[in-house]
Amino acid sequence: MKIQICLLALLFCLPISLPAQKKDSLKLSCPLNEAVEPPAEKQAYSLGVEQPKIILTSASDTTVKACINGTVTNIMRDEDGKWEVMFNNKDYYFYYSGITKVKVVKGQKLQGGDAIGIIKPGDKIELMVYDFETPLDPKKYLNCGKVSDQ
Repeated sequence: MKIQICLLALLFCLPISLPAQKKDSLKLSCPLNEAVEPPAEKQAYSLGVEQPKIILTSASDTTVKACINGTVTNIMRDEDGKWEVMFNNKDYYFYYSGITKVKVVKGQKLQGGDAIGIIKPGDKIELMVYDFETPLDPKKYLNCGKVSDQ
């Protein structure tokens, strides 16, 4: 009887704990060397709920790197003429924007640390992370030595 109760408890608790383990195991490397998170710019108005993201800049580094292994799924130009690159790793999707020159092609396999593109010195990139369609806060998973919450 005790074994049945333990198995029943395990059956109900395991599905709840697996998603937490999956997200806790996500480790991302920094997309810029000597990255700094600049102070947030004040918005004149709000359009609703903000998507979790991180904005990074580097005074010395201009190479934007993949934060994890993945496959490039989309490359497009934004209204400012900069590039947006999206790639995935299993159910995770990584969205970079603010890239001046792209160094990848759609379908390309990436290793963590591979060059995705180039930015001008002092320019900013934006990184958003999704677990399928659920936005995640990249600050929780990103390993950038000089990033600070300001």
